[in-house]
Amino acid sequence: MKSPKAASIPLENWIGYRFSLISARLGEFVARMYKSRYDLTLPAWRSLAVIARYQPLTAKQLGTLTSSDAFKVARAIELLVRRGLIHRDVDKADRRRANLRLTADGRKIYRDIEIFAVRVEAELKATLSATEREVLEQVLDKLDRQLETRIRSKDWEAFLKG
Repeated sequence: MKSPKAASIPLENWIGYRFSLISARLGEFVARMYKSRYDLTLPAWRSLAVIARYQPLTAKQLGTLTSSDAFKVARAIELLVRRGLIHRDVDKADRRRANLRLTADGRKIYRDIEIFAVRVEAELKATLSATEREVLEQVLDKLDRQLETRIRSKDWEAFLKG
């Protein structure tokens, strides 16, 4: 049996792979806290956090800001409404839409999880010097811009063609 052709970049050096591993490990650690304390799912937590930051917003806006599909967003909204953590108010300008915003209980829970997440992030960043933190932010911004303007602006087939 032939061995597969060696990749030009080892998997462990792929940017997406590294980001994915770090994100998964970090997310899993924080998830243990909000799952244990508040019985929230990952989509529900993400939705709560995005609503806290951008409220009021529609379900469609929430889906865009969380990069989640409509089904996951709808389930997260239902859970958060049922638990009394968000309000879903009919938009007076367009009765087909609803605006989402946190309730007092939602703000309290969001703040508790936020304090924990900020502490975890501070612990991660503590290993970096001030200059390294600044460079990290610049590099992440640069990679994000490149992804959006030069890569995702095309479909994958057009990208392959160059």
